[in-house]
Amino acid sequence: MATYDFWQKSLAGENPPVHDSDAQPGYYRKRTGKAAGYIPVAIWEMDGRLTGVADLKVINPQEIWTYCCQHPITEQQYWDRVNTGKWHDESDAVTASIGHNGPPEVDTFKDQIEAALAGVYEYTEITTDETAAKAQSLRSRLLELSREADKKRAAEKEPHLEAGRAVDAAWQPLVKESKAGADTIAKALSAHETRKAQEAARQAKLAEEARRKALEAEQAKAPIGTTIEPEPAPAPVPAPVAAPIKGAYGRAASVKVVKLAIVKDQDAAYQALKSQPELAALIQKLAQKLVDAGFTVAGCEIEEQRKVS
Repeated sequence: MATYDFWQKSLAGENPPVHDSDAQPGYYRKRTGKAAGYIPVAIWEMDGRLTGVADLKVINPQEIWTYCCQHPITEQQYWDRVNTGKWHDESDAVTASIGHNGPPEVDTFKDQIEAALAGVYEYTEITTDETAAKAQSLRSRLLELSREADKKRAAEKEPHLEAGRAVDAAWQPLVKESKAGADTIAKALSAHETRKAQEAARQAKLAEEARRKALEAEQAKAPIGTTIEPEPAPAPVPAPVAAPIKGAYGRAASVKVVKLAIVKDQDAAYQALKSQPELAALIQKLAQKLVDAGFTVAGCEIEEQRKVS
């Protein structure tokens, strides 16, 4: 005589062994297809033999056993589904999205996804486990649709990617090699222009130093108590104009003056920059990286949260 032990243990969260062609009495649900919903299944013993129904249609329990044994439900959940057409833990939006079955084209997926997305607003805040179960059913459906749509996208795009890769294989080496050569020259030109500007600044500094020393020497020769008035300082020598570099071929190269920040005192730089949002975001990122690796970080508290994946 068959018993309900398997079903009861499964409902309790245990994992009793499953054997093919060894159906067990109880209430279950079975998925009707990869992109379809679940139907209710009931299996019981009658006149010494197992019988059952799936979606109220008589079936051979042995033929569907391996498809439903991992999905036990309570008797109440079974009858609720039979009477209302809705599962206790399934969002209405899931049912609506499954209702748009058809060829796997863009428009079909669009209809399915829009139907599923219509229910998301109901779960922007979750306060009960019952609602959490429904929300997860909708989340699973959306992830399923996302995966299937992405597969279709990749399959449709692949021939174009292959053609693009063939074009890149022919042309990209030429593009990169010629650009690398031009960049090598640009680096040398930049160094030359920088040296010119630095030399001009050095000459101006030497001229100012020579003028100061000449004034000091003249003051030393003057009678005591006499003050030598310095001649008006000459106008500063302007830095060389960053003029374009012209060659005999092609366009001229523009020369820009850029300023590079070279940190000499990291602590002082931190004090000057600590109010910048970018620095705060970087510190947060680095702290999280260390916490993920199992370390503690001075100045940080570690808060445990639950993240659904």
